Amino acid sequence: MFVTKRFIPRRTFLRGAGATLALPLLDSMVPALTAASRTAANPIPRLTYVYVPNGMHMPLWKPETPGRNVALSPILEAMEPVRDRLTVLGGLNNYQAGLGDGGGPHTRNQSAWLSGTAAQLGEAILATTVDQHAARALGRDTLFESLELCTEPSDKVGSCDNGYSCLYVNTISWKSPTVPNPMERNPRIIFERLFGEESDPVARMARIKSDKSILDAVASELSALGLEIAGPDRQRVDEYLEAVRDVERRIQKAEEQGAAQELDLMERPVGVPEVWEDHVKLLFDLMHLAYQADLTRVITYAVAREQGNTTYENIGVPEGHHETSHHQNNPHKHRQLTKINQYHIQLLMDFLTKMQNTPDGDGSLLDHSAIVYGAGQSDGDLHSPLDLPTLLIGGLGGTIKGNQYLNYAPSARTPMMNLHMALLDKAGVRVEDIGDADGMLTDL
Repeated sequence: MFVTKRFIPRRTFLRGAGATLALPLLDSMVPALTAASRTAANPIPRLTYVYVPNGMHMPLWKPETPGRNVALSPILEAMEPVRDRLTVLGGLNNYQAGLGDGGGPHTRNQSAWLSGTAAQLGEAILATTVDQHAARALGRDTLFESLELCTEPSDKVGSCDNGYSCLYVNTISWKSPTVPNPMERNPRIIFERLFGEESDPVARMARIKSDKSILDAVASELSALGLEIAGPDRQRVDEYLEAVRDVERRIQKAEEQGAAQELDLMERPVGVPEVWEDHVKLLFDLMHLAYQADLTRVITYAVAREQGNTTYENIGVPEGHHETSHHQNNPHKHRQLTKINQYHIQLLMDFLTKMQNTPDGDGSLLDHSAIVYGAGQSDGDLHSPLDLPTLLIGGLGGTIKGNQYLNYAPSARTPMMNLHMALLDKAGVRVEDIGDADGMLTDL
């Protein structure tokens, strides 16, 4: 590690022409004689929750037998490059989502995933979700306690899904039992929130028309800062800034595409790519940048909402996702759902690869993170909240073994919340109980 008697403050920002840019964690930001203890002994924990809807094709999701170093299933085989940081979990259940409780199973499954609490008909009341318990503790030293991202509009009002409030399907994150966190889908808004000053729509469009890079606005400060950075830090800053430029270029391209459409901007927000895959990847890249700059340590990301019926013609699935999940044991629908599940894993892998390749202290961002990826139901045809398809990726500072498949017996009736309680504990977040948790998983 490069250690100097001079160090740059951790919350260093470059400012210019109305733009603000946070720098990633550099060796130069760690005071001499304390660098090793702050990066190796006490790595910064990051917790991420990625939600996918409509369940999985379970026969091709789960590995054949529990244990370490197992052969990955057909849906998960693309994760081979990160197998040392991968834990597949089976046998976790969300009983609070309800079993045979009538209409609205999608709403109950989604809302219980991070709360372990039953959604209520009528007035929207739930519980503080896991991510927000983490945010209160881990967000004390970051600019943002947490980020909540999604790809689909989250502005439905009134009653949705058999009488349940639309607030339940608009988000997976709740700040308190009565305050749901809004999720943001517009990459431009997210980018400006993270790296630029807030501006109204008129000012935002003026910035777009000027076609001036945020990085160009801080060029003079970058030049001055370069005199204070040496060794590995210089390359790290260069790589970081290039990543920022890449995201900025892609956002501008998406805005140009949107401006060319003869549609009302309220229906097609500026900055949201036309292509769904581009949208998903762009949000993953913004997550990566937010972690790299240590702007937040907690993120929730709904890749799609329950009952989402996106079509995936680019992978040979013209049928809607929700439609396909109601397979009724039709072999064709099984194959189509499998393609969708595999496709989502491939998109996740792009993000994981960036996390794995980004240095962070004595390891990588992936080494110091825990990413929970999964759905609020297993078999979409049955809407079952039992045996949830769940992945845990990352090392969380050496507290997670990885490279294993853990399958809890049905007789154990293990709540999904036991996983969340264990991860909070490993991240140093102390919570008495969450939802229907009755303990912590001890074999991660």
